[in-house]
Amino acid sequence: MFRTLRLMMVVSMASSLIGSPTARPVHAETAGAKRWAIVIHGGAGGDPSKWSDEKRNARRDGLEAALKIGRDLLAAGGSSLDAVEAVIRSLEDNANFNAGRGAVLTQAGNAELDASIMDGRNRACGAVAGVTTVKNPISTARLVMTDTKHVLLAGRGADAFAAAQKVPLVDPKYFLSHRRPTPPRSDAPGHPHLGTVGCVALDFEGNLAAGTSTGGTAKKLPGRVGDSPIVGAGTFADNASCAVSGTGVGEEYIRNAVAYDIAAQMLYAGRSLETAVTEIMTERLQPGIGGLIGVSHDGQIVMQHNTPGMSCAAADSGGRFETHLARDNGGRVPADAAKPIDAAKPIDAVKPIDAVKSSDVDEAEIRRLIDRQADAWNAGDLDRFMDVYWNDEALTFSSGGNVTRGWAATLQRYKRRYPDKATMGNVAFSDLEFQRLGDDAFQVLGVWQLTRDATPIGGRFTLVFRRFDEGWRIVHDHTSVRDAP
Repeated sequence: MFRTLRLMMVVSMASSLIGSPTARPVHAETAGAKRWAIVIHGGAGGDPSKWSDEKRNARRDGLEAALKIGRDLLAAGGSSLDAVEAVIRSLEDNANFNAGRGAVLTQAGNAELDASIMDGRNRACGAVAGVTTVKNPISTARLVMTDTKHVLLAGRGADAFAAAQKVPLVDPKYFLSHRRPTPPRSDAPGHPHLGTVGCVALDFEGNLAAGTSTGGTAKKLPGRVGDSPIVGAGTFADNASCAVSGTGVGEEYIRNAVAYDIAAQMLYAGRSLETAVTEIMTERLQPGIGGLIGVSHDGQIVMQHNTPGMSCAAADSGGRFETHLARDNGGRVPADAAKPIDAAKPIDAVKPIDAVKSSDVDEAEIRRLIDRQADAWNAGDLDRFMDVYWNDEALTFSSGGNVTRGWAATLQRYKRRYPDKATMGNVAFSDLEFQRLGDDAFQVLGVWQLTRDATPIGGRFTLVFRRFDEGWRIVHDHTSVRDAP
């Protein structure tokens, strides 16, 4: 260890790295083992604490069943596009969700269904709107994408196309079956919370896909079309940035081009998926409008809402598997949420969060990355642990009086030092201190402690993070060790 290394030396090294004209970000799939990730939603809206136990359980069961379908398909090497379609078909067949069989009705008492799907490899997309006889609109939307030169088919033309493609059709009465009378208040006990469904996924090949399906809003005018079949509003996928699906008041998602805007923030402003979604949910959309799910090209998962609840779930190749009916602070990291969401308050009564300008968001994102490193280490996955490091020959790692240069060499050094899970033990990071070094760089000091059967060790570390197109990455790591064996 360079035990006498001073802070100014680190800052100087950081400045040289930050100013290097050869510093180039790399796509995350080159930074370690390939991975998959999937996120789903079943709609945002009312407070699930006001539902009956029966309805809460039905909603959780539906989310879990759909998530397992997507998880198993991706884990077996399936494509993100197939996973998105299969998951949404499952939700469309479940009458507890406002899509397919459970679609809400127009003022005329009919179900008019919308759906869209998008392939992140080439931005190919397809959608249907106002279909009345299609059992699974998401599959017909995919056929529009693959078997026509168009993007969106609507009404009778879309129904006729579906019939010609020999997809499963149903009598419109199918959407009225198993329907219960609607209580006067949508959150009244016993009333099922209904909402748009969606899915976004990243597969082992690094391909993203997104899809959304809905019955629209209850008592809508016949012919009304919301954001779900509008690519760029309720659905978007691009391998260079992210896959997104929205749920809520569709007119607001259309007016703000929400799904595309998130990708644009990542591509053109260098923001993380978390930061972009937070900006949309807290500054663009008024409280009580809806929610968003997304997965980035490097596997970052985001689930946020500004309504009292949002049914959502996520899984990934790191072992994550979780379902929610609502998320604390609407799914935002603690630094981003000064108070709980109160959808009943007018917009001027809720202080907006400066998600773009505030250092709190950047610090929260870096904390999340450090936590992700700890999770990977404690799972015995050094490849995933290294994903947070800059994949470049200019990366520097200093420890024990030795300096290692380059991502690959640093990984090999870790593997020689910690050849197995027993040697790795469990790590904890604490006492983090942040110092901004410029618009796109941070220095982070902290304490690390390794607990294991062998002699426990620990020490201090100094990290220099730099912001790249794919997010924050460690460009320099200086680690000291105490209690060395």
